[in-house]
Amino acid sequence: MRKTTAPLMASLVVLFLFVAPLRADDPKPQDKPAADKAGDKAPEKPPEPVKFVRQHKTKLGGADVAYTTTAEEIFLKDNDGKNTASFFTIAYTKDGVARQEERPITFVYNGGPGSASLWLHFGLVGPRIIDIPSDAADPGSPPYKLRDNDDTIFRATDLVFIDPVGTGYSHAMGDKKNEDFWGYDEDADSVAEFIRTFITQHNRWNSPKYILGESYGGIRSALLVPRLQGNFGVGLNGIILLSPALNMGTLPFVVNGNDLTYATSLPALAATAYYHHKLPDQWKDLDTLLREVEKFAGTEYLVALFQGDELPKAEKERIADRVHRYTGVSKEYILRADLRIYAPRFTKELLRDEGKSVGILDGRYVQTEIDRVAEFPDNDAFNAKTGPIYISLFQNYLRNELGVDLVKRYAPQNGEANQKWKRPANGRGAFAGYVDVTGALAQGTKDNEALRVFAAAGYNDLTTSYFAMRYMLEHSGIDTNRLTIKDYPGGHMMYLHRPSLEALSKDIVAFIEKGNGH
Repeated sequence: MRKTTAPLMASLVVLFLFVAPLRADDPKPQDKPAADKAGDKAPEKPPEPVKFVRQHKTKLGGADVAYTTTAEEIFLKDNDGKNTASFFTIAYTKDGVARQEERPITFVYNGGPGSASLWLHFGLVGPRIIDIPSDAADPGSPPYKLRDNDDTIFRATDLVFIDPVGTGYSHAMGDKKNEDFWGYDEDADSVAEFIRTFITQHNRWNSPKYILGESYGGIRSALLVPRLQGNFGVGLNGIILLSPALNMGTLPFVVNGNDLTYATSLPALAATAYYHHKLPDQWKDLDTLLREVEKFAGTEYLVALFQGDELPKAEKERIADRVHRYTGVSKEYILRADLRIYAPRFTKELLRDEGKSVGILDGRYVQTEIDRVAEFPDNDAFNAKTGPIYISLFQNYLRNELGVDLVKRYAPQNGEANQKWKRPANGRGAFAGYVDVTGALAQGTKDNEALRVFAAAGYNDLTTSYFAMRYMLEHSGIDTNRLTIKDYPGGHMMYLHRPSLEALSKDIVAFIEKGNGH
């Protein structure tokens, strides 16, 4: 990865974590039992998983709906029956369902790696979500508010939120350490085992099953498919990918010698410049702009970058004029950058004349800069504006609405996990290159000819850009009849824009209901 200043790289390397990295608390050892009169120590009592169950009511589509929340620990075990990990999970199940096998169930997780699932839980999926300004304005200070989510996908599916080991309240057990579960393969193995254990304990083997992942959750989803379908025989109905990372070669993280990432990022830069009224020309609408930029990025622009130092000066000038027209960045800057606009620098450059920067996860967000001449922003505007409202309300929700009575800290994310994440076993050689899991995803659709894929991204996401997502999936080999790709206004968490929340939720519900025979 290109070397940058530390504050911004915290936003990039910790792939889509939303506040400063936190380390998950290790479980505290139980108090030692008192020795008996003979001086021998009494055997330690094995830990028991905790469970907190509450009943709730809400209105969905004008109808009263009763449901149950179950916040619990589920222990994973090795072949000898020894506990290896405790997964903390929150499940929402609709009451009064006559045949549970006819009610879909969706397993939900965020990315990171090293992120708990509260971001999707409280932003898009759950029956209760944060009440945050739709226009990317600063939500301010506490007290914050929750609101009923009339658009929740719970109307179509039961929900199970997964916090991987080292996040939330989840942790290693026995002889295992948290970092034993931190890696592409290690994480996928443990999450797959959690899903198998959950559907066994809760008798959901024959329910329609979906997995829903955001960001690095796209990689996790692709790696779960062969483990669930191939190793465990768990049939899947659909995979839902939000702002997914799948092929790291298309994303703006490792850019040296990688011209493709500049082309896949360009339309998102254009969308963000359009949002902030920084384009030199007037455009009919955003759609007209993006269709033109997409065509340019995949043809003339990519061909020009491919020529490298052999690109004629006149052609370089012409391409620079086009890039200026689409991004609002000065032609002088574009030429000095050799036509290659690095997305993290763009977040500082776009509004430099105003002394402001834009968010890299959501370019709609803006923050005033202290250092106006630096190469990168002082902090990420999106992280700063959205982290506190999420975490404050979720902590309150756990105790007051779900009845979770635990004194240890809930870890929203774990920066240590991200930094120690191990590459996949088949990608650790000297010439392994970029991690690309689209093959595993595509193979899953060949093994299961009813498996469908839904993918969504936001126009203003400068990390996992919508154009990169399309490139990844349209080069995957997945049958286009079983692949749905959608783009929405907004950023990495496009659902924080209220109209996108409504549209995305509607599209996901339609995707699930189609697979359930509706």
